[in-house]
Amino acid sequence: MVKLWRMLTASSTSQNSFCGPTVVLHRPQIPQNTGNVARLCVALQSPLVVTGRAAFSFEERQVRRAGLDHWEYLEFKHYTRFKKFYEAYAQRRIVAVTKSASVSALEFGYLPEDVLLFGNETMGLPPSLLRRIEHKVSLPMSGKVRSLNLSNCVAVVAYAYVAKVFPHAMHEENKYPRTYFSRKKIGTDEN
Repeated sequence: MVKLWRMLTASSTSQNSFCGPTVVLHRPQIPQNTGNVARLCVALQSPLVVTGRAAFSFEERQVRRAGLDHWEYLEFKHYTRFKKFYEAYAQRRIVAVTKSASVSALEFGYLPEDVLLFGNETMGLPPSLLRRIEHKVSLPMSGKVRSLNLSNCVAVVAYAYVAKVFPHAMHEENKYPRTYFSRKKIGTDEN
């Protein structure tokens, strides 16, 4: 655990540098969601792992398009069987995100080595898989909805992790400047 913590913090060149959690999608079904999650993972320097059979090819245009031009920076692994993933990550704490959990993902005590596990868009995580996982969290919902969009859930939980593990994390303005364009002022010759 100490070795992993050193690895996560060793690449930090300033107090604003941080690494996000390992994000795992189990049998994702919608390519655009996976593309959005991939882009988030690049932004947070989070590895993305897919377990089981995805309902699409990772070469599909929708996946690539949703991730825009960030795919080359993504640390990505695919395990065709959950068992292989589970064995490979046996030394790390796996935190399942499921609506059946009684602990809020916003208040959970995340650790630097945590792996966040998300189910697919229509069925979530299978009960047989959830029985293997000790730590489970959910996002609070009070409105009349059955569930939230997968990529939205990943974003909320990943940032909750960052807030707990790296409470002073900020966007490095000098390293990655904002991309706002300047508007032409009305009534002037400025571009």
